[in-house]
Amino acid sequence: MVDTTVEEALAAQMLPGGALAALCEATAAVPGELSDRELLKTVEAAVQLERWAGAVRTRLLGALVERHPPGSTAPVPDATGKTPVPVARWLPSQVAIATHLTEEQARGELGMAERLYRVLPETLAEWEAGRIGERAAEAIAESTQVLDDDAARAVQAAILPGASTITQTRLRARLRTAIHRADPDGAARRHQRAFDDREVTISRSDNGMGSLWLSGSAAQTEASWNSLDRLARSLGTEDPRTLAQRRCDLAHELLQGTVTITDLTSVMTAVSTVANSRPAAGTATSAGTAQAAEATTGTETTAATGTQAGTATNATTGVALDEPTRVDAEVIATAVAEILACKPDPNATIGRKPLIQVVVSLDTLLGGSRPGEITGHGPISATTARALAAGGDWKRLVTDPATGQLLDYGRNTYRPPANLHDHVHGRDGTCRGPDCERRIRDLDHHQDWGKDGHTVEDNLFGLCQRHHKLKDVTGWHALVRPDGGLTWISPDGYQSTTYPKDYRVFTEDTVVTEGVADRRVIKPDTDTGTDVSSVRTRFTRLAGEGELAIPEPRDGDDDTPAPF
Repeated sequence: MVDTTVEEALAAQMLPGGALAALCEATAAVPGELSDRELLKTVEAAVQLERWAGAVRTRLLGALVERHPPGSTAPVPDATGKTPVPVARWLPSQVAIATHLTEEQARGELGMAERLYRVLPETLAEWEAGRIGERAAEAIAESTQVLDDDAARAVQAAILPGASTITQTRLRARLRTAIHRADPDGAARRHQRAFDDREVTISRSDNGMGSLWLSGSAAQTEASWNSLDRLARSLGTEDPRTLAQRRCDLAHELLQGTVTITDLTSVMTAVSTVANSRPAAGTATSAGTAQAAEATTGTETTAATGTQAGTATNATTGVALDEPTRVDAEVIATAVAEILACKPDPNATIGRKPLIQVVVSLDTLLGGSRPGEITGHGPISATTARALAAGGDWKRLVTDPATGQLLDYGRNTYRPPANLHDHVHGRDGTCRGPDCERRIRDLDHHQDWGKDGHTVEDNLFGLCQRHHKLKDVTGWHALVRPDGGLTWISPDGYQSTTYPKDYRVFTEDTVVTEGVADRRVIKPDTDTGTDVSSVRTRFTRLAGEGELAIPEPRDGDDDTPAPF
């Protein structure tokens, strides 16, 4: 029997090590006696121990590299000969045997350990304390390799304070922004080198399948994706294919020059329907009429020439046959026009300008080096941002200087946007679900529209499909905070609060790592800033409604109707 529970140890911020490991071991020995919450707290402790063990391994490897730095020579330990030989010949092999890794993997481990131990020891310390994971430490080490040591430490100082409270995706986005600021000229050079290497490659797979990989600049890829996505969505829910299938088929058809938005089967069905509902123009069709019908459909004349009516006799069998009733070409032309009017026009659907949103500060437009950002993608160089802004439509963003949150989207545009829709998208940036960085798919009425919920800014939140559904699962609650935060509470009491996008990255000279605009995870019972009486809660379960299944969606797999 232990005197302290795992939950109490975590609440007291016990550092990972032998004591926490022993406590975790004793608790995990009787999993059947633990509640769901106790199981999750033990898992949380195990994650911290795993982080600690990985950091200890890296610190010891770093000490080994410091003893035998790259390029040095030394006798092989315990060898009979004492002749110095290059360390690179034997050290990776020795580490590979000790760690059961390949020699190439061992070289990578040594390189990462050397960088964290020598250049970024503060990152290594945060990892060893269990506050960040191995992936976060590696991201900081790898991303800053393009900088000199002093610049890398400056980026670390800007990033590390908030690294433990954000997702891996957001951490990498902040790293890219900080690196752009630390070395704007180098960022432009690196982008140009990468852009010069753009290509299309093919990968041949099993089951008669294959893949095309198309690279390009952030602006190119975002604009192409959004154009393809908008075109696929415009086909409507009557299309039997999933949204992902529509995107794929349209991409191949566009590349092959065979894209056709209007389905000919739908045209023929509509022609028959209209022709059946109108009187025939006569019993015969002139050659000119047939030609007109063919020109109207652009396909087979026979399929568009009407219905069957009357009788005739087969000369061989004597069986009565239907005799076609001829339909006037004007009737057919009207029918085709009606069905075409219901189909999307690719030019009108996609538009002629890149379908991307670029956020750029005024000083960058005037020649400054602060990076811009492509919404949904991440930072871009100041040069690229200026080039994209020069050819785009302008929108004025008014932000709160204290929080960086969007206050007013404005209407100073060449083509005024759907103001509220664009404002909420711009305010939230990405999905407001717990620790989610997916694109916004739905604007959710926090208080149901059908239950007197108003379509106003403070009642709308941008969500991906998965988190839109998660709100309706029994036991889950979403609370709106007075400061604009959205707090999610799980059935076991875990809380996660997300905030609107922080735009101070475009108005301040340092990377913002703390403040109310951060998306941060809140542990159970530790959010002293949340007064439940001051927030608005939404209980969405209906009597007799079954439990909702929440599948893990693939990127872009979001074609089901929104659950308003």
